[in-house]
Amino acid sequence: MNAGPIVVISATLLLLTGASDLFAQRHASTSIDGFGGVPWGASSEDIVAKFGEPAQVDSLENGIVVLAYREDFLGEPAVAMFALLGDEGMIKGQHTLKLHLEEGDCEAQYRLYRDYVTLSYPLIPPVENYDYPFTEDFCTALQNRRGEWANQWVDRSNGSVVTVIVPRGTDEVRLIYESATFLSWLDSESAPED
Repeated sequence: MNAGPIVVISATLLLLTGASDLFAQRHASTSIDGFGGVPWGASSEDIVAKFGEPAQVDSLENGIVVLAYREDFLGEPAVAMFALLGDEGMIKGQHTLKLHLEEGDCEAQYRLYRDYVTLSYPLIPPVENYDYPFTEDFCTALQNRRGEWANQWVDRSNGSVVTVIVPRGTDEVRLIYESATFLSWLDSESAPED
């Protein structure tokens, strides 16, 4: 028996595992404590100091200010948005990227972003939900507006949440980081008035 191919396969698997371990060691966290390397509560000045002037600034009626940046995220063009609320500072962040439906294998494209978050928070197990007809691949389901896929990580220590989602009817993947402050504010905004 020729052991050559087995040795090559074993060495390749070892390198891939080592690369994942290095990524996890460099970027892994036990807590969801911010977005894009910026901690919850950071000011707009903190964000501008780190990333420069934003491509767009929007002041919403509900008091939230959104700083938007164009960037390269995991080798793909993306928009990064930082949401700030008054004295609370940054309370939410989001990366938005387009899936390449024409290239096929949308499952692999989605898993790239899901795995990025999984490696970032290895001690927080995600909950996964997906809904698309098993008679078609995920790209076809998205093109037919019948596909959706999401994973969510909840940090029990501070109440922050990360959601990676391809919403039904879109060709976008969104990595949404929400602080406990944002979720509490959202609950108060949606609570019925007495």
